[in-house]
Amino acid sequence: MPEEIFIKDTPETVKEPKKPKRKLTEKQLANLAKGREKMKLKREEAKKNKDLKIKVKETKKSNVESSKTEKEHNKIKRKNIKEKRKTMKQINKEKEQAHLAKLEKQEHKENNVSKYRADCLSKAKNVTEYREIESVLDGITPDILHNEDKLKAYCKASMAKFMKKKVVIDESQNLTTIIEEKEI
Repeated sequence: MPEEIFIKDTPETVKEPKKPKRKLTEKQLANLAKGREKMKLKREEAKKNKDLKIKVKETKKSNVESSKTEKEHNKIKRKNIKEKRKTMKQINKEKEQAHLAKLEKQEHKENNVSKYRADCLSKAKNVTEYREIESVLDGITPDILHNEDKLKAYCKASMAKFMKKKVVIDESQNLTTIIEEKEI
């Protein structure tokens, strides 16, 4: 019995007569044609939209790439500008230091001339001599003051009458030299 359970009789296929297909009316056929036409247009439009989307994506990619290159270019440009600013700052700093050194040198000269003036005026023997020395020293203009050669020449020429010449004989070389000595 157990064997009989698994064996099944194959039923003979009974062929039933097929039903004829249902025929559509003219109106239904027309609507079906319209629907097919609409779907065809939708598929074509979707295909065009797909092409457009692809083109839009490509333009976006190219825009992104161009923006990346533009960003890199701007980054390099900013870096160059920073470097240029640094060098300009350094150049300006060096110019400022040179200008300060020049001003210090001029101030030092002015201080030296002031000391020289004070020394000369303090050694005057009388009022007339004091006034003469003062008038000579007042003739030192800023142009003369800031040009060392002009200052030396002016002092030598104008202060000559207040200086004594002293003759010194050098025995080792048998030479006679004249030394200008300040009397003032």
